[in-house]
Amino acid sequence: MSNSNTAPPANGSDTLVPVTGTKRRVSYFYSPDVGHFYYGPSHPMKPHRLKLAHHLVLSYGLYHEMECYRPHPATSGEMTKFHSEDYINFLSKITPDNLRNFTTQMQKFNAGEYTDCPVFDGLFEFTSLCTGASIDGAV
Repeated sequence: MSNSNTAPPANGSDTLVPVTGTKRRVSYFYSPDVGHFYYGPSHPMKPHRLKLAHHLVLSYGLYHEMECYRPHPATSGEMTKFHSEDYINFLSKITPDNLRNFTTQMQKFNAGEYTDCPVFDGLFEFTSLCTGASIDGAV
């Protein structure tokens, strides 16, 4: 693991090499809406914890030491650059109220209550926010 005084070498070795005269740049991406989603009681992902972490960033003044950004929600078109159009359409249509209409797709995409990918209210919006943050962070 690197710190502010070392960096991984370009040759792929695990040995860290000293870096002089550089300041680490930290970029922070946060959308206030991300903490409003709920995966369900049996899933370990708790988006409200992201909101709690954000409050710590604010309370401790850490944002003064970072470049802070509000990511854009990714469009369906942006998401189809990384996933099939069939999958993105599925995410945009499925809800807890209509999931019985998507039994075949739920099996195909490994989605559902007893999987790592539960169907919850706002699934597509949450996915869009996370994907947008990933795209913005990579650019």
